[in-house]
Amino acid sequence: MTIGIVGYSAVVDSYPLGPKLMRDLEAALQDAPHVSVENFTWSPVHVVQRFQDGELERPDRIVLVGLAAESAAPGTVAAYRWRGGHQPEAKVQERVYEAVTGIVDLENTLMIGSYFDVWPSECFTVEADLAPDTFGRLVMAENEGRASPEKLEIELGYAPDKIREKLVAQVTTLAMKGVDAQNSTVTDKTADMLCPVRSFAETHVANAAGG
Repeated sequence: MTIGIVGYSAVVDSYPLGPKLMRDLEAALQDAPHVSVENFTWSPVHVVQRFQDGELERPDRIVLVGLAAESAAPGTVAAYRWRGGHQPEAKVQERVYEAVTGIVDLENTLMIGSYFDVWPSECFTVEADLAPDTFGRLVMAENEGRASPEKLEIELGYAPDKIREKLVAQVTTLAMKGVDAQNSTVTDKTADMLCPVRSFAETHVANAAGG
């Protein structure tokens, strides 16, 4: 059983995907030695290679935890069961290109892992919905000495530490039990539901237009 933190960052202590999340998961699962908590900061291609080369043992269940591809309700956490599926070769290649350029993305990790057949039949994601500017705002808050939980909740409209608590609760439940009648909030996710890859040019123009 493996838990992979996709997009782990040790730069900002208050960021929900970071050292505190890893420590909290390890503490919650300390009596489950068969569960491994891994840092999947690396690109999806490198994650795949670690499984292919035997550096990581292929588990019978995996839970990937990271950011939602799109922000719809900041401050919430959702869980999905990955059902796989196929995308056109060109679309997969776009994701591989993003991966080798250093972009770490949960949905790219899912699709590339499926393409190279490294995921077990029980593959889940637990996704934190954060506004796109959250990381930058947390960096600024820590640099300016206003990163207390209370101040961050007022500034962001949600509390990063509470998101981390939700992530830990959902991830540990899926890691230990998978999906059962008591865990009906997990919904299916398939390849045709993934957000399309946005080209560098499109992203650059959008950012420029936004100031």
